[in-house]
Amino acid sequence: MKNKPLISVIITNYNYGKYVPKAIESVLNQTYKNIELIVINDGSTDNSDEIIKKILTKCPDRNINYVSRENRGVVYTRNQGLELAQGDFLCYLDADDYFNNDYIEKNYNIAKRYGADVVYPNWHFVGEWLGRPDTNFPEFTPELLQLQKLHCKPESLVRKKAIKDHRFETEKVAEDWDFFIGLSLDGAKFKLAKNNFINYRISTGSRGSRNDPKEDTQSFVDILTKYKNKYDDKVIDPNRLVKLRHPNIVMKVLSMRYPRVVMESVKKDGARTTSIKAIRKVAIHNKWAWNTLWRVRNNKYKRTIRSFAIQKSPNTKLAVVLHLYYIDLWPSIMKKLRSIDVPFDLFVSVQIKDKDISLDKINKYHKMTNIVALPNLGRDMLPFMMIVSKLCEDTNQYRYLLKIHSKKSLHRDDGNEWLNSLLGQLIPNDISNVIKVLEDRKTGLVGPADHVVSLSKYMGDNKERIRKIAETMTDKKTVKQMLDSPSKYPFFGGTMFWGRLDFLTPLLECGITPADFNTERGQIDGTTAHAIERILGKILHTVTQKKMYVVDKAIVSQLPEKSYTANYKHVG
Repeated sequence: MKNKPLISVIITNYNYGKYVPKAIESVLNQTYKNIELIVINDGSTDNSDEIIKKILTKCPDRNINYVSRENRGVVYTRNQGLELAQGDFLCYLDADDYFNNDYIEKNYNIAKRYGADVVYPNWHFVGEWLGRPDTNFPEFTPELLQLQKLHCKPESLVRKKAIKDHRFETEKVAEDWDFFIGLSLDGAKFKLAKNNFINYRISTGSRGSRNDPKEDTQSFVDILTKYKNKYDDKVIDPNRLVKLRHPNIVMKVLSMRYPRVVMESVKKDGARTTSIKAIRKVAIHNKWAWNTLWRVRNNKYKRTIRSFAIQKSPNTKLAVVLHLYYIDLWPSIMKKLRSIDVPFDLFVSVQIKDKDISLDKINKYHKMTNIVALPNLGRDMLPFMMIVSKLCEDTNQYRYLLKIHSKKSLHRDDGNEWLNSLLGQLIPNDISNVIKVLEDRKTGLVGPADHVVSLSKYMGDNKERIRKIAETMTDKKTVKQMLDSPSKYPFFGGTMFWGRLDFLTPLLECGITPADFNTERGQIDGTTAHAIERILGKILHTVTQKKMYVVDKAIVSQLPEKSYTANYKHVG
């Protein structure tokens, strides 16, 4: 910590008493430790002051400055935080948003590596729209910022020296856009944190949602005009932004036909993919369009599954379901599967580009091989759910399954060690004890003993998704009890396990569709797939009233009923 600069995090709160605890905790739990926390309660009329004081009194040894005063508005509050900040870097956090635990550290490392003055993140949406796609902003140019093709939220990490005499100004809307345009025109260096996300809450009644779009546009024009008068050709013609936000029918046609970005996309990805990207961009801001895209996305995925004619071998109870995203790992996976000495059929999902792959027979117990190529969506979880739903169409065939996937975990250095540990413990040389337990109707899952993970320790950014999904399976009171005592509801890290098919029925019938899974952006947490991973632990066992087991060195034992709070060696 001595060698790392002080970073000031400024939480601004107005009537977000129900959200501000999560915001504060997300700062206190950062892996980057040299942090000054400034909390400004801007004259809230709810119980925010009481809630904030209660939290802060529990951490007297932390570097915290709390200000509570009459309401002055967001601009005054942001500027006050800027004046109070003592750090070499600073960032804001709106009280209804929150950070991942490594958010500050990731941004600081990027600032250090690239000498950046401003590090801006992508956005992961939370709140009222489950399944909304994360942003995928481009690398920075002043023109893209002015055209609103990328956005720098106040949660961006900013070098304090680069701020100079710039301050937040406009009260109506986009005080952050105004601020960052000023920094960029004054020479600040910006860098995208591509794989870092701010958890950005979508809610009705926010300042942005109350504004009239045309009034907003006029405010944007006023901001650009202010800078145009000062910086001249460094600033775009404000009418370009007006035409982008409110194009007439002629401009709509021209913008679809001629812009450089569209032509480059068509050249790179083809017209079909470019059209999908354009539709998705529109859908993000239009509920009707999003619902249409939701249906299209679901139908596309489900058509593939419906056309998947599986081959079954008679009298086979075991299905091995493998998501082979990294096909180069097949030889090592096949080697482990040779330990299976009961008849089984193999079901493999691969990427579209690997649709013509051919896999060797594993051993004499390996009967049928079924391969389906699916879009890269929902990690290993969505393909698994789609395949298992297909298997369940014939209730007289398979009783239990083995779920595995090709895991590299490119964001970590120990990806191979993690995979070998999972497969080594999950598939011992003698699987007879595993099969014996799976024959019992009271069994749910059997997972690797060293990969039981504490939900209280690794809830991550998944609580609201877990709640929404779990409430489709059982009553709200039960879900609340589980989420209020997460240490009692561990799950299997890595999402590899043996299990009975009937155990999965509530999950398959909960109404989740392919469109509810996030577009893949390299996220390491906070997606629908991550939420389901956690639900598949003790939560679903409680719902189904089935037993959760672990296997270690071919010995299978029931998971003890206790609180799980230990760190997980392979945490992502």
